[in-house]
Amino acid sequence: MLPWPSRWLPSLSKICDAPFVLSLPNPHHFSQMQILGVSCSYLIYDMVCCHFDKRVSVDNTIHHLISIVGIAAGLAYQKCGSEMVAALLITEISSPFLHLREILKEIGYRNTELNFAADIAFAVIFSFARMVGGPYLTYLTLSSNVPLLIKAMALGLQLVSAYWFYKIVRMVRFKLNNRSTLKNN
Repeated sequence: MLPWPSRWLPSLSKICDAPFVLSLPNPHHFSQMQILGVSCSYLIYDMVCCHFDKRVSVDNTIHHLISIVGIAAGLAYQKCGSEMVAALLITEISSPFLHLREILKEIGYRNTELNFAADIAFAVIFSFARMVGGPYLTYLTLSSNVPLLIKAMALGLQLVSAYWFYKIVRMVRFKLNNRSTLKNN
């Protein structure tokens, strides 16, 4: 399992930097490219760690590959800096809550009220960001004049988000059903 700072710091740094970088008018401003370069490096690191940690899943690997190829394309073409930083914000804003869920389970708070609250917070933030903000950003990217590879990666990332949304809805339904079953007993 990755140490806690390896899970929290990249997500928090992207979330804190995004509002400033999004406000830059140039479509490929140096600060945007810097954020994308660091993020691409982190995604490569995270994918390798997941493979070494033997937590390999097809959907997570596809997510990493789509993100890495998409960011690399943006860096190579020097296009879509604001859109890609916005995509990082949308995809990473729920990550601290995802990691909180894992940490709470690791330290013995599985099946507690605190863990349930973290699950619901993660589900709500993920759902709003990826199923409201994500499709809007995907539409903007698909309708703009950018290279086809960038459009394909934007659509691919949205499809992965939709799949994860389906899994999260199932998880929430399971948690709510278990919770009502436990209260009835």
